[in-house]
Amino acid sequence: MRGRFLLALSGGSTPRQLYTLLAEPSWQQRLDWAHTLVFFSDERDVPPTHPDSNFKMASDALLSHLNPVPQAIYRWHTEYSPAMALADYRHHLTLDNTLPVPPTLDVVLLGLGPEGHTASLFPDRPVLDSEDIVSHTYVPTHNSWRYTFTLPLLNASRHIAFLVTGSEKQEIIDQIFTHQAAVPASMIHPVPGDVHWFLDSASAQRLNPNILPS
Repeated sequence: MRGRFLLALSGGSTPRQLYTLLAEPSWQQRLDWAHTLVFFSDERDVPPTHPDSNFKMASDALLSHLNPVPQAIYRWHTEYSPAMALADYRHHLTLDNTLPVPPTLDVVLLGLGPEGHTASLFPDRPVLDSEDIVSHTYVPTHNSWRYTFTLPLLNASRHIAFLVTGSEKQEIIDQIFTHQAAVPASMIHPVPGDVHWFLDSASAQRLNPNILPS
C-alpha cells in the first residue's frame, strides 16, 4: 500500500475552511496529491450537485483547484441503489486486494455534532453495531438517509483528526474528554493509530488544561 496516501474527507463548515486553505497554491505544494486517494467518511444521500453534498462542498473548495490532481477521488455514487453504492465503496476501499479488511486509511477527517455524532454515526442507531466497513443509515433527527464509514473502518485508521469549532460543542467536548459521554465520537479508538483533536477556543472553553492529552 505504501507509495499511496489514503485520505478521507468530511463535510461541514469547519472542514470547508481547511479545504479553502489547502487549495491555496502555497499549501497545495505541501501535499503529494498525485499519490493521494481521496475518500469521504460520510455523505448525504443526495445527488453530487446538491448543495448538501459533501462531495460538492469539497470539490468546490478544494478538489477542483488541485494541480496535480489526486491519484483518485472516490465519491459516494448516490445515484446508485444503496446496495450498489455500498458495494462500489467497499470495492474502492479494498481495490488491490492487498489491503487488510478493514482497510487501513492513513488520515480520516471527522467533525463532531453537539450530541456527539461523528461521520454519520448518531447516538443509539443500529449502525453503531455494524460489522461492515460502510453503511447506509437513516437519521431520524435529520429525517435523512446517509452513507457512512462505520466504527470498524474508522478504528482501523492510522490517524483520526477531529476538527471542532463553535461554543455549541463545548459541553460535548467536556463530556468526551472527562469520559462522561458514551457517544459515537467517544467510540473512536484506532487500534493501529491515534486520535488528534483540533479545537478552537470556543469549543474548548470548558476544558480543564490539566486533563488535556499531552
